Amino acid sequence: MSQETHDKLHHAQALLSHALPSGDFAQVLERALDALITTQEKTKFAATDKPRRIRASVNPRTIPAHVKRAVRERDGFQCTFVSEAGHRCEERKFLEFDHIDPVSRGGEATAERMRLLCRAHNQYEAERVFGIPFIQRKLTEARATRAEAP
Repeated sequence: MSQETHDKLHHAQALLSHALPSGDFAQVLERALDALITTQEKTKFAATDKPRRIRASVNPRTIPAHVKRAVRERDGFQCTFVSEAGHRCEERKFLEFDHIDPVSRGGEATAERMRLLCRAHNQYEAERVFGIPFIQRKLTEARATRAEAP
């Protein structure tokens, strides 16, 4: 553990001294991980105890928060890709929301027409639908745009 991480752990321990007088590092880490998970689930999956009313977006690529929550729950925080042999991908990292019907072909961001795919299977589906040359050209363009950005 780096000195900076060690210092952060001690700082968190001090901040929690009233709630955790023992200062048990395992409990401090557990609380820290709970807070991190809550924050990341809000960011990635729009998780909340108090959802706002549903608002329509002008951008068809925008996935409404209520759709993200529904897809996350339905798909169980796991890639939904199923191989020809019937095996469901077990990946739980690098998950991305995928429009079953691409936006460029009129697909809408509804819970019924969205799914979670890992990055590799999302890429595979894009190549299957649009073709490898098209996807490679789009990736090259995106990289060039990022390289030009300040």
